[in-house]
Amino acid sequence: MAHPGLKDGPIYLDYNATTPVDPAVVDAMLPYLSTYFGNPSSTHAYAQPTRIAMATAREQVAQLLGCSAEEIIFTSCGSESNALAIRGAALANRFHGNHIITQVTEHPAVINVCKALTRLHGFRVTYLPVDKFGRINPAELEAAIEEQTTLISIMYANNETGTMQPISELADIARRHRVLLHTDASQVVGKVPIDVQHLGVDFLTVTGHKFYAPKGIGALYVRRGLQLEPLLYGGGQETGLRAGTENIAFMVAMARRPYRHVKS
Repeated sequence: MAHPGLKDGPIYLDYNATTPVDPAVVDAMLPYLSTYFGNPSSTHAYAQPTRIAMATAREQVAQLLGCSAEEIIFTSCGSESNALAIRGAALANRFHGNHIITQVTEHPAVINVCKALTRLHGFRVTYLPVDKFGRINPAELEAAIEEQTTLISIMYANNETGTMQPISELADIARRHRVLLHTDASQVVGKVPIDVQHLGVDFLTVTGHKFYAPKGIGALYVRRGLQLEPLLYGGGQETGLRAGTENIAFMVAMARRPYRHVKS
């Protein structure tokens, strides 16, 4: 059946920008908008359903990525996940180095965080060129790494061209040089299988509205044991990396669609 938002309209070809919300996702999230309202950080009975729902959603997203639930941090969107990974890793490791590597065709959510780190904190950023297919040369990445390099951020798939980067190969290079690697996988998660252990990445960005969840929910995979400087300071939610009372309905929504896809 056609999605109700597409009924009687022109053919929709902008799925890399956003997808319609799956009706099954709407059904899954509605109870947490209409009935289960408790703050999961509370200790009373009304908190229990939302606390359980949040834990289940975290486990389902973890299953999608091949990691453990405690390595999943929920955010408001892919841009926030990118900022948390890049700014968070850069500031947490600033005493080890002040050099970051990315590519010229990155999403503005990466490019502008790098520019802000340069402007506000004195970081140096190398922007790698791409070939006619939009791919970076792994040898050029390795040549750009220096003693002060602490982070590499290369997107998995480009949102405009569809070009996919050899992330596993880049992760091998980063690991040899003891440099952290972040990848924005917004255009990949929910479309092709993802296994962060096989990829070898340290941070991976997920965006819910790219695979039939609502806008306003994202996630960041953070490899166990890594330190990040938080973006939002407050009550200690999301292991202290993302303060603010959790958006349970949207967490459930984002977990629902990919879990159905993986199970099928």
